[in-house]
Parts: sequence; structure tokens; C-alpha cells
Amino acid sequence: MTALGDVPPPLAKGRAVRWFSRVFLPLGTVVLTLQMIDKRGVAMGVLVALTFGTLAAFAWIPPRVAIRWSSRHPLLDGLLFTPILFCALAYLTPLSLLVCLGITVIGTALMLGVVGWRLARSRRAPMA
Repeated sequence: MTALGDVPPPLAKGRAVRWFSRVFLPLGTVVLTLQMIDKRGVAMGVLVALTFGTLAAFAWIPPRVAIRWSSRHPLLDGLLFTPILFCALAYLTPLSLLVCLGITVIGTALMLGVVGWRLARSRRAPMA
């Protein structure tokens, strides 16, 4: 048990999380890229490197800026789901890349439909 005075302030906790993601996301990207190259070839390795490298780069954006951008662009923000889903399916399953692509297209369409529906619904809701 820790004493009440030993709890770090909220900013210190956030800073630790940011450094963790800034260090381990790039390392994870390298490992996943090498494993994907071994499993599915160079083209898929490049896609993994671009996808997760982008996520690693986003770790350097200040949280307030990222939250503001995400709230202004909910559909674009959600589109990052597409390559992540495709890479995950290609890496985790023995399915052909064409089947993985089909599942990704369906999953992305469903996700965008839900996000669009929620946006339309929130715009119609009266302000309290």
C-alpha cells in the first residue's frame, strides 16, 4: 500500500504513458514489420511499417491537439481502423489477402456507417 502523499500528480502519470508509447510503439512497429515480411512478403511489411509507423508518429502529437483534431474529423480519424484491421487479419489468420481485404471493406463500411449515424443523430439532438 502506498500512502496518500505518494501518489504522483496526474501530469506525471500522463507523461509516463507518453514516454512508454514513444519508446515501445516504434520498437513494436519494427518487430511487426519484420514478422510480417517473413509471413506475407515485403509489400505487406511496408504496409505494416506505414500503418504502425503512423501510429508511432501520432504518439508525439500533444494529447490536446490530437483530441481536438479527432473531434473535428471523426470519419477521417476512424479510417485509421482500416489498415489496422487489414494488417491484423493478414498477420493473425491464414486467410488469403483478398479475403482479408473483403472483410476489411465490410468492417470499414460498418464502422463508418455507425460513426455517420451517430454524427447525424448528435446533430439532430436538441441542445440542453
